[in-house]
Amino acid sequence: TAKPIVNMPTATPLKPIVGQLKRRVIRDLVIGLGAGWGVATVYWHYFDKRMQRVDDYYAKHGRASERVDVEAFNAMQARLTENKEEED
Repeated sequence: TAKPIVNMPTATPLKPIVGQLKRRVIRDLVIGLGAGWGVATVYWHYFDKRMQRVDDYYAKHGRASERVDVEAFNAMQARLTENKEEED
């Protein structure tokens, strides 16, 4: 008795796999960028605005803010560097 010939599947079922990979990559990018945008928006509209109100409060009441003033820090660093060079 001879065994019946089994039909082998053709390559056509593999086409949707390539489309699925492309859709998954696009979906992952959209979800990642959307989540990043959402978190950045929440930070900008809630946390940073709240810190600005804290700074305004301290400025109104004549106290220094806790935030670092970058320009003042850089000027201080330059003065310290100049003083160190003069000592040498």
